[in-house]
Amino acid sequence: MPALTVGERDAIAYDDIGRGPLVVLIHGSPGSARGWQPVARQLESRFRVISPNLPGYGATTRPPPGLPSDSSHAARLIESLLDGLARPAVLAGHSYGGVVALLLALRGVVKPGALVLFEPVAVPLLAAVGDKQGFASAQALFDDYRTSFEAGDPLAVRKMVDYWFGAGAFDQMPAATREYLVSYTSNNVDDVNATFRDTYSIEALRGLTVPTVVVYGGRSPDTMVKIVHAIARHVPGARLERIDDATHALTTTHAELVAQMIAATATRSA
Repeated sequence: MPALTVGERDAIAYDDIGRGPLVVLIHGSPGSARGWQPVARQLESRFRVISPNLPGYGATTRPPPGLPSDSSHAARLIESLLDGLARPAVLAGHSYGGVVALLLALRGVVKPGALVLFEPVAVPLLAAVGDKQGFASAQALFDDYRTSFEAGDPLAVRKMVDYWFGAGAFDQMPAATREYLVSYTSNNVDDVNATFRDTYSIEALRGLTVPTVVVYGGRSPDTMVKIVHAIARHVPGARLERIDDATHALTTTHAELVAQMIAATATRSA
């Protein structure tokens, strides 16, 4: 996996496969660019697919220690990676990667032909659009998750997994997956902290002129339903897509359909 040096201390690692119009895929947390491989393989015959590793995963550097950080560190690294490349036909992100993709679009340095958000976990967006109760409920859950981790609970990540994927989801995962999630809990807590430091406004969402598609699973929690509907309601012309039998894991469980959605969006944006 190649890596780009950014400044004096940072680097961003990424996968780069295929040829054609550029598609950028940003993974969720905890995870890596490999999480997009089933989708990328279906796109590589028609598109150049770049999948960066977010900060703290693989050879991509975490934010400077000791400094409060929102998702802008991740956004800046990806902006550096894409600097000088062709305009992305599609910028897509899943889960926390959807948060970063949305931030990139709002920042405007990267100007994709279209934005596709697969279950972006942009919880603070609920407060921005006036759903104080929905925001407070989700915030309480994630505060409990962070507190459990900081208190030394080795399985604190179960709270996060079961919230997004359904009760009992963590215990049903293969042992290797559970071990990975436990070992990267610290990284995930960093990403949760970054997410809750991000700020949104209705004005900024209404000013987003990038053609936007927001996708969610029919079996996902009510918090996600509220987030995607809020984005679709406030971003001009945004399209909302539901995959009825999917959970938060839709980019893995429905990789072929996800790839079709991305390819169709790229065609429309062209």
